[in-house]
Amino acid sequence: MRVITTLLIALVALTGWGCAKKVPSDPYKEEMAKVLVNKGRLVQDLARPANVHPSKIEGIALVRGLHGTGADEPPSTYQQILLQDMLRDQDQKRTAKSQIASLDTAIALLETVVPPGARKGDRLDVGVKLLPKSEASSIQNGYVENAELYQYMAADIIRRGYTLGVVNGYITLDPDLVEKKSPVAFKQGKIIGGAVVSRSRKIWLELKEDERSAGVAQRVEDVINKRFSYTKAGYAGKRKVAEAKAGAVRINLEIPEEYRDNVVRYVNVIGAISFYETDDELDERINRLSTQLLNPETSEFASIQLEAIGSNNEKVVDAIRRGLDSPNDAVRFNSAITSSYFDIRADRQKTAKILAEFARENPTYRPAAIATLGVCMKRSFDVDSELRELLAADNIETRYGAFRALWTRNPNDYTIQGENMAQQFSYHCLNCGGAPYVHIAQSVRPEIVLFNSEQIYLQGIVDLEANPRLTVRSDEDGVVVKKYETGDGVDEQRRVGYKVDDVIRAIVEVGGTYPDVVSFLTQAKSKKLLHVASETGADAECPLAIDALPGSKASHFKTVRDVEEIARREEIRDRIEREANEQSVWSKMNPANWFSRDDKSVPDEFNLEEFDAANGTSEDSVDPESEFSAE
Repeated sequence: MRVITTLLIALVALTGWGCAKKVPSDPYKEEMAKVLVNKGRLVQDLARPANVHPSKIEGIALVRGLHGTGADEPPSTYQQILLQDMLRDQDQKRTAKSQIASLDTAIALLETVVPPGARKGDRLDVGVKLLPKSEASSIQNGYVENAELYQYMAADIIRRGYTLGVVNGYITLDPDLVEKKSPVAFKQGKIIGGAVVSRSRKIWLELKEDERSAGVAQRVEDVINKRFSYTKAGYAGKRKVAEAKAGAVRINLEIPEEYRDNVVRYVNVIGAISFYETDDELDERINRLSTQLLNPETSEFASIQLEAIGSNNEKVVDAIRRGLDSPNDAVRFNSAITSSYFDIRADRQKTAKILAEFARENPTYRPAAIATLGVCMKRSFDVDSELRELLAADNIETRYGAFRALWTRNPNDYTIQGENMAQQFSYHCLNCGGAPYVHIAQSVRPEIVLFNSEQIYLQGIVDLEANPRLTVRSDEDGVVVKKYETGDGVDEQRRVGYKVDDVIRAIVEVGGTYPDVVSFLTQAKSKKLLHVASETGADAECPLAIDALPGSKASHFKTVRDVEEIARREEIRDRIEREANEQSVWSKMNPANWFSRDDKSVPDEFNLEEFDAANGTSEDSVDPESEFSAE
């Protein structure tokens, strides 16, 4: 009997095990369970942005046109690689060795930084410097043709992948180093806007290791695309910005046009998007954020989270409008920034006026205010009008910042429209009110701007060398600009009056370059030859500025220490944001934490080969005409 009982129990157990084994699992329910677990969390709690660090690319080039100041360098790894590159070019193959040995050339190292989100065709400034032990004395007058830039380079050990940029242009010396007679003044310089990006540099979100599943990746893609879309040249309609790739690990991101120059804000806004919440929970969060927006200490972070919710929610729009009416500068500024990205027609005029006010009167907020006016609300006449008024402001940073913002919005704007001088630089003579001013660009693009050019003259005895072969000298009848082609004679000559505009045009007419114009202007300023002539007969020196963009020396963003202190106080005061053992949401919104590298799964630097390998592409299969992307 005992044996029979034992056999029956065993049979029942086996039958039950067999039935349990046959019950199929439901993948959809499993994925939904993972999604529901993350209810109430933000995208930043599940993923971290990747490829958001600037990436340095380098190259080797032959600097030409040096007129005897170059050198026949001793053999080196750099020389060998440059020679190999030149031998592949059929036009240079026969003369490659003689070109490198010429005293009219020199070998130089090129370097630039590709920002996150850079697109194919973007232009970048390129640093140029001679080899450490070069015998060349100067790269003044030099230019570079079709030099290629790669991702990595090290002395004596050089490994190159795809070509990421191509460099062409004339080398501009640093005016400050020249004036101070620095020993390296003529051995290093910059090609302004000289590099053209060959492959777009994408950014993406990488799911944290314990969150990687197809359901989570799809949900992250959906909530981001519900909030953002973008337009692409050559395509009709809006396109989604997020696309899940590489299984359940990566979500590729496109950058909308208005965020291209502020990728940090873009990834912070995406990070503040809710992963999953009910309508009641959303209303409760908006009410809480509306209160925090009016608190100067938390208004920046609240504005970012409200921006993540979007302008389709009327409660969010009402909260931002209340912030625009706040008497506090920080609250009004942060509300205006978010309002400008929302681009609601009814709020454009008020938003533009507030940002223009900060640009004119508040140095702390000036950089972000002007930058935002340049990229947001592009269909608004009110913004254009405010920027045109800023052209006559007292501060040169405000004036030039307004000029650059107008140019970003519309290069053909009638107020700032200029000329392309000999295909080398952009030249703008403005009649905008305010004091006369000369501005020289040493970044982004070669550009000269004369504010109220009709009033800017040379005064005194003029005896300048724009370069050793181009002189600007005064005589009894005016100013003579001469370009010497050889040591025995004059190739070109122009005689003009003392107006600076006329002299600049004469320099270009005789074959001068953008570096020559920069040299002329900086020398004239150094020798106190630049003057302003007014209708009353009063005379004064004309000021000159170089790269006077707002915020070029100091960022408007809070320091990490300040943000951490705010986060600490906020955590104590508002425990309901997260459980006590978790990091405060405000601290997580700090860009320094977003960009941290504590996760070993995120590489320290962007690696092109690893990216292509993870996305099913290789060097052999990549179309050289296509954008570098994970598509």
